[in-house]
Amino acid sequence: MAWILVMYVYAGMLAKGDSVAMLTVPVASQEVCEREGRKGEKLVGGSAKEYRYLCLKVDK
Repeated sequence: MAWILVMYVYAGMLAKGDSVAMLTVPVASQEVCEREGRKGEKLVGGSAKEYRYLCLKVDK
């Protein structure tokens, strides 16, 4: 069993302009996925961007 970390960054309501970025990263376990997903919050710190992540289980 494998896991995929989906990271999604988008411009919030107060952001100037609009932009969206999405990235998927294969990871070894749910624990790793959750840990690395939480680290992504640093990507938007101090900005009007919003960040979300999702861990998906993939059956091989």
